[in-house]
Amino acid sequence: MIFFEVPRPLILGSQSPRRAQLLRQVGFDFEVIPPDVDEDWQAGESPEKVAVKLATQKAKAVAQKVKRGFVVGADTLVVLDGRFLGKPQNAAEAREMLQFLSGRTHEVFTGFAIVVRPEGRV
Repeated sequence: MIFFEVPRPLILGSQSPRRAQLLRQVGFDFEVIPPDVDEDWQAGESPEKVAVKLATQKAKAVAQKVKRGFVVGADTLVVLDGRFLGKPQNAAEAREMLQFLSGRTHEVFTGFAIVVRPEGRV
């Protein structure tokens, strides 16, 4: 069931099944186009800035592939004791990461960006 009509196509620039699930859950109809961006950051950058920067890069990269629409990019970072935890590469790494986080207070930062096509507004 679609609850929200968006005046242009909505495109999710993400490979995250959870982000797609959340958009569906609140009633959006959208297309998924995975972004192809380097997710590196500079030492000393704050997690807030990194999350927004990567989300913006993802939205812009996908926006180059579409003529019209709202392109949503997002990025989430987990930080524990000043250490950025990236995406686990496999199940073993995911287990190790969860064990590292288990019972400890950590921070989660999510940045979002929307690029409006064809205008290019961010």
